[in-house]
Amino acid sequence: MYILVSLDGNHEPLLIAFSLGTIKCDDSWVWFMRRLEECLGDSTKVSFISHMSESIDFAVRRVYPDSYHDYCCKNIAEKIRASTGSNTVVEQLFWKTCKTYNMSDFYACLNNLQNKVNENDLHLLDKIVIAKWVRAFFPKVRFNVKFIDIPDVVNWIKTNRHELPITTVIQMVHDPMQGVYVQRAAFRGEFHGLLTPYALKVLQKIFIHSDSCRVWHIVGDIYEVSTYLTTESVQLERRICTCGKWQKCGIPSDQLITSLQRLEIEETQQMVNLKLTTAV
Repeated sequence: MYILVSLDGNHEPLLIAFSLGTIKCDDSWVWFMRRLEECLGDSTKVSFISHMSESIDFAVRRVYPDSYHDYCCKNIAEKIRASTGSNTVVEQLFWKTCKTYNMSDFYACLNNLQNKVNENDLHLLDKIVIAKWVRAFFPKVRFNVKFIDIPDVVNWIKTNRHELPITTVIQMVHDPMQGVYVQRAAFRGEFHGLLTPYALKVLQKIFIHSDSCRVWHIVGDIYEVSTYLTTESVQLERRICTCGKWQKCGIPSDQLITSLQRLEIEETQQMVNLKLTTAV
């Protein structure tokens, strides 16, 4: 089963398309991607996060050559677990490294990983292009996405092999997912806030963490913010923070929130990426 899932503005998986095809077949995956392109249109900008698969790699390059394509970190962690005999130290250090927001933090974590782990346990990561699994190297907003879970109904059908007609399988996926779409539409009609509950929850946590920050105005819209560990700079109009969080997640960082509070700017929610609004 070929599955395409999107992550909505409330950080929940939403099934976009699915198909039944031959495993590890380049032509089948290209066909699937072509149908996706027809549905979304040529002007839609997309990025992909997928399992490590040569067939998926081939299809994305063929149909969406200008898109950004990363690997699912959860899938890589599973492979690391299998190749290292469930070495939790390697897996924990891997997750810490892949979650970094900027280059300096990445190289610090990578150096720590290389120093504490046997070189033979890193052979898998050596074969994967860094830009495919490290958040800091992703060129656009990644919305804190490291992997996307498959909707339960699709996962159940995918993992339970049944001798069922194709039309029955399609119907088993189609009907409950239509119910999900109806629920999302109803939620949108009832919820009148600017941001989704997920974005509001993240902002609330950031507000709490920002209490320990101190801010200095440098020049224009540039501010310097420090904590007991780091010092970062913020450019408000360009929506840039040197920590990298604002650019990668679409939600203001602790440092930015501190700057906004000191400036007495109440419309902090306006600084959140448009995708995380209820309207979208």
